[in-house]
Amino acid sequence: MSHQVFHAWDGSEGEIGKLIDAQAPCPISGEHAAIVLCDRDRYGYPLRTVISQATGLVYADPRADDESIDDFYRNTYRRFYKSASKPKWKHTARNAFIAGQRVEMIKTMAFKGEPVLDIGTGSGELLYVGRRSGFEMQGIEVDQAYAQFGRKSYGVKIINTSLRKAVLPDDYFKVVTIFHVLEHLSDPKAALAKVAATLRPGGYVLVEVPNVESLDTRFRQKWHPGHLFHFNCCTLPALAAVCGLETLSVHTCPRKNVVGATLQRPLTPLEDHWQTFVADNFEHTWELLQTQAKQNWHANWFERIGRARQKLTRNLCEWSISLSEANRRKLVDKVTRNRAA
Repeated sequence: MSHQVFHAWDGSEGEIGKLIDAQAPCPISGEHAAIVLCDRDRYGYPLRTVISQATGLVYADPRADDESIDDFYRNTYRRFYKSASKPKWKHTARNAFIAGQRVEMIKTMAFKGEPVLDIGTGSGELLYVGRRSGFEMQGIEVDQAYAQFGRKSYGVKIINTSLRKAVLPDDYFKVVTIFHVLEHLSDPKAALAKVAATLRPGGYVLVEVPNVESLDTRFRQKWHPGHLFHFNCCTLPALAAVCGLETLSVHTCPRKNVVGATLQRPLTPLEDHWQTFVADNFEHTWELLQTQAKQNWHANWFERIGRARQKLTRNLCEWSISLSEANRRKLVDKVTRNRAA
């Protein structure tokens, strides 16, 4: 499965291992020097993925224009990859559980009544749970159907537009959350800079992205056509530094599937020191990915079986609790209540 909007590459300069001048510069360093990592997406369609020599950031090059990408996420993405124009009941249960976790994080950073913005809010469960906890919640969601679903189901405030086009107030939000969104954007530097500008001085950003170093994803499966950038624990804080944000913490999970970070807009501007985050990162990331590229399909088979078992168990639990409620709000209330018990 794939979509033509992401396949802007004409097939030239695609020899794996070749040093090229990428059409798009690395958003951290601004430099074009890169090495071709792969010439296909996970479905076998042409997609050139490169690694910046200056930073080790991995990204798709070239990319479609901004309007085409926005239009895809506005009208097609959910139906194309999720096979639905609104969330399935099991996804509501999953989103509710995750929303409960994220609201607990927000509580450590903001007082009741303070404004919180969720970018890529999807169907709005985080907004609903956060509002119930006393925060002034607002969301941005580019998908028309999901934005409408969230408003109707939970009565939450969702701006139906892309982050690129959204008009946001300066120095307003105490917390901004942006979970699994940054990797989809054509210009993550501009996006994170916009987030920094809408934060109050001293405000926080909670961000999470897939980790290019994931041990559960085989090399050929890493290149999702909709994931335009592939971060790790070095490149995410480096990008934050370029955007004037201070990294308070950065973490990953045991199988390195995601990178999460807590960022802060400092009270006074900091010196841009992105180079310290990515020292030797190109060499590290290149070597790691080349090693993964040489692994056979059965590498880490035991861990993948364990992960499949966990997913099956999770799906059964989600379906079970979903069948117990016929109302979305009541389902979210029940999941978060059970989680807190």
